[in-house]
Amino acid sequence: MTSITLKRRIPLGALHGTLSTTISIGVILVVLLATLLAPVIAPADPNQGDLLNTLAAPSISHPLGTDSAGRDVLSRLMHGGGTSLLGPLIIVLISTIIGTAMGLLAGYLGGAIDMILTRIWDLILSFPSLILAILLVAAFGPGYWSAVGALAFLYAPILSRVVRSAVLAERGKAYVEAARVQGFSGPRIAFGHILPNVLPGITAQATLNFGFSLLELAGLTFLGLGVQPPQADWGQMLLSGKEALAYGSFSEVIAASAVIVAMVVAFNITGEAFAKKAEGKQ
Repeated sequence: MTSITLKRRIPLGALHGTLSTTISIGVILVVLLATLLAPVIAPADPNQGDLLNTLAAPSISHPLGTDSAGRDVLSRLMHGGGTSLLGPLIIVLISTIIGTAMGLLAGYLGGAIDMILTRIWDLILSFPSLILAILLVAAFGPGYWSAVGALAFLYAPILSRVVRSAVLAERGKAYVEAARVQGFSGPRIAFGHILPNVLPGITAQATLNFGFSLLELAGLTFLGLGVQPPQADWGQMLLSGKEALAYGSFSEVIAASAVIVAMVVAFNITGEAFAKKAEGKQ
């Protein structure tokens, strides 16, 4: 049986983008490196407080000062990257796997399955994700994994819609028709031929989702529904630092806010760069 010529796959090579893309990738790498090396380079134990040295101003021993419990802010910021970045990573992995499978199913099969799944996605996405996440976490009990699970469930439809749209555009192309003529099964065509060609769009959306989920996970923690004290976490630092504002101590809130904003913006810019690269190759 003669082989078919598949559509050229889109490489996800280095992003030769603008200066903002390069800076964004650099910010991500620096924060990730600081988080991974936190046990070695952090100046103090993130959970060890000193009640005689609370809300201290920045100094040589405490570069970003201390919080209301006398804990080193810089150490908590570095160690807090562990939970703050692991959660979005799990959310993106779970939502991407589920969303990709559902999007392929709806886009390739069409018909009643497509209509039912699309209506379910529209229903879920018609509500603000943070509000639904609060309801889900409240139903299952506050905690880190409850918040992660709730956001993973809510982000899956976003991926599904992206994949469905891309699959619909690919389904009628010549290489898919050629595969059908040669007797390839539906799953083989969908996962073996269509999926590699829509993968750049999935990568772009997953990158964007990482930044958004990081922000919403921090928001849930700030509301007391995510990471619980005394665990170091960026959202938890916002919550504990809120009370310190009344005493004129801004370092904890500013530090946590700055790194959250920097990472969200960096992932958004990087995700848009992936999206533009994918569109330019199609």
